[in-house]
Amino acid sequence: MPLKRSLHILGGVGLLLLMAVGCAPPPTPTPLPPTPVLAASAQDIVGTWQGIGTDGLYMRFNADGTCYVATSLEALNTKPDAINTFRFEGTHLIMMEVEASGLPSCGATPAIYEVQLQTNGNIKFVKIQDTCSKRAASTSRVHKPVR
Repeated sequence: MPLKRSLHILGGVGLLLLMAVGCAPPPTPTPLPPTPVLAASAQDIVGTWQGIGTDGLYMRFNADGTCYVATSLEALNTKPDAINTFRFEGTHLIMMEVEASGLPSCGATPAIYEVQLQTNGNIKFVKIQDTCSKRAASTSRVHKPVR
């Protein structure tokens, strides 16, 4: 008889536990990261930017669709190492090299990036297509504004 009573008590306790767990509120879902805002016009990126990292280059995007690239701010102002043209097709930034003198040439193959406008004022280039590994390595990163 004591065994039957013990099993009965255990069954009741188990039933109470199941009911308590079943009545618990559902877990709070983990919030998704915000969808990045993408640049879609020259106006979104006009200005001078410095790549963050050991080989971060300086880039100056001008309203006329030209982009100067240099290893230093001084060179950017006096003799850029590379000159590109750029345009937007939707949210894709298309860059084409015009001239390279201080950096390895990437040739006439266009590079395609998305540019994320970050809430802290930085921009992040996300490579969509770029066959020039040197350009991709220095561009595919976060850039901070030069003020």
